[in-house]
Amino acid sequence: MSTQLQSELAPGRRKSSVVAGALATAFLTGISLIGTQTPAFADEGQTAKVADGTYESDQDVLAAMEKTDPVNSSESSMGYPAGVDKDKDGNVKAFTLADVQSTYDPEQAVKDAQAAATQYAADEKRSAPLRESARHLADGWADAAKPGGTEIRQNTKDSALSGGQSAEQYCNMTNTDSQSPYYGQAAPCMFVGKVDEKYPQRGASDGLTGEGKLTYKVTASVADEQSTTEGWQVGGKITPTISGDGGSVGGEAGFTYSYSSTSTTKVQNTRESDVEINVPQGRKGYLEGRANGATYTGYIVVRDLDSNNQEHLVAIPARVFIQAPGSSSSVTWVKRLTAA
Repeated sequence: MSTQLQSELAPGRRKSSVVAGALATAFLTGISLIGTQTPAFADEGQTAKVADGTYESDQDVLAAMEKTDPVNSSESSMGYPAGVDKDKDGNVKAFTLADVQSTYDPEQAVKDAQAAATQYAADEKRSAPLRESARHLADGWADAAKPGGTEIRQNTKDSALSGGQSAEQYCNMTNTDSQSPYYGQAAPCMFVGKVDEKYPQRGASDGLTGEGKLTYKVTASVADEQSTTEGWQVGGKITPTISGDGGSVGGEAGFTYSYSSTSTTKVQNTRESDVEINVPQGRKGYLEGRANGATYTGYIVVRDLDSNNQEHLVAIPARVFIQAPGSSSSVTWVKRLTAA
């Protein structure tokens, strides 16, 4: 990476090569943006996931999915969450402090993020650079001035940091200079949140009223945002597809993997499945897609560092979709029957 680009990414940062806390200087030299989309691995053995039976109420759907794809009441994910709420144009929505503060105190969220980072740092199965990154989130840098408190932002877009970058830019960076002692380390960021909405809808067909049969072909494609630092921030975008009798979809939606994810196959395109719904007289039948996970409201917790070696601990309100930790499928197709 050129000296000019290094200085643009880390303006005013002093040089240091020995002190462990010198990541304050060297971390943002030799870095590159992460998040390049590549096609997800397609398992030839798995077809699109379709729930058994038909369902008459949302409560029945939620109860069934809780059994197959249980979600946690609180979640965390490393880095900047790929599943943060965005509008149809791909812009981050301004989820506000007032939207979350009554149910999740930002100072408690910072403590929760630091606790999760400490647990990550103690996990010897993780790579040494990422464990060190987690330590910086929990404890900061040894040679830097500690923050006097938490900078609590007003909404998700209120995310400018001391170097002029947004939180998304800063958190989606990692040191890729193989000659650097900080090679492989990532920006110290984490999302923590409490469950808001389970298994949100990802599109539905127009349906049929009266006696008849509905036939569909369904699938879900996944674009994986591969991190150059495997095991840190991971997630992607899903695009569910319905074709057949009055099909429609909810469009592209982002998702983040849980910090506690236990799925061995995290990202998966699905092969096409055929779905039939027999609709009796006096009923309405349709097909809907439900995301396998939940939306969480909370904060993106960031430990930033300015050119004077002063740390800044920042809590940014956010609403994020996180895939169920044990699920390898991004969406479940559900057959619905309701009153006509």
